[in-house]
Amino acid sequence: MITDYHSKYLASDLMRRRSSDSSDKLAVVLFNGTNTDDQSKAIYREWVSRHEGSDRVTGSRTADMRSALVDYFREQGRIMIATEAGAEGINLQFCSMVVNYDLPWNPQRIEQRIGRCHRYGQKHDVVVVNFLNRKNEADQRVYQLLSEKFELFEGVFGASDEVLGAIESGVDFEKRIAGIYQQCRQTAEIKSAFDELQLELTLEINEAMTHARRKLLENFDDEVREKLKMRNADPFDRSFCRDGHHRQRVSRRCRFRA
Repeated sequence: MITDYHSKYLASDLMRRRSSDSSDKLAVVLFNGTNTDDQSKAIYREWVSRHEGSDRVTGSRTADMRSALVDYFREQGRIMIATEAGAEGINLQFCSMVVNYDLPWNPQRIEQRIGRCHRYGQKHDVVVVNFLNRKNEADQRVYQLLSEKFELFEGVFGASDEVLGAIESGVDFEKRIAGIYQQCRQTAEIKSAFDELQLELTLEINEAMTHARRKLLENFDDEVREKLKMRNADPFDRSFCRDGHHRQRVSRRCRFRA
């Protein structure tokens, strides 16, 4: 998922690289919230015609366009290039790979993106590829925070949920990152600012999680508390996904540095 500007550039580049066969070009599907391009309009018209008279057609062009593009992608497409418009409200469970061309600073937005594919009923391991500018110190530190502090990529299934719930606002975190980008220019300044932010997050997350667990335990009866203690003590207990299937740790989310 990428910005609107990059989505147009990447789509154009992909189509230039592919063969001149028109059907092959249409294997690339754009999803940007407006979709006023000719390809999207053609997909929409065909979808409306096919489902005319059924309850699939809602009468809302925006909602029907989204459904048309997702259906086309599932049935005929090979690559969907989506902006943030594709980060919520659509089910891409038939996919098993998410490529973050632009990695957002808000950890909750990243979870939303991944959640389009990694959701209940997913039958395949979901792989997440993140592009990262290794020459940019700030970009590397952002990735480090997202990966290590929020456990978005390296951890097991669901490990980040508890942490994400502990922070007050993903938007606030995003603003703090933006402030570092705007105010710091030298590597030493960037390192110092991120070290300070990381320390604050550690204290904030630990305090919030401790408080939440204490509140839960106070409201549970003795039997439930004992079971929770047993779960926490069992190193194998966390090896199950939310839907009960065994967790594939290594292939859940991978990082790719470019």
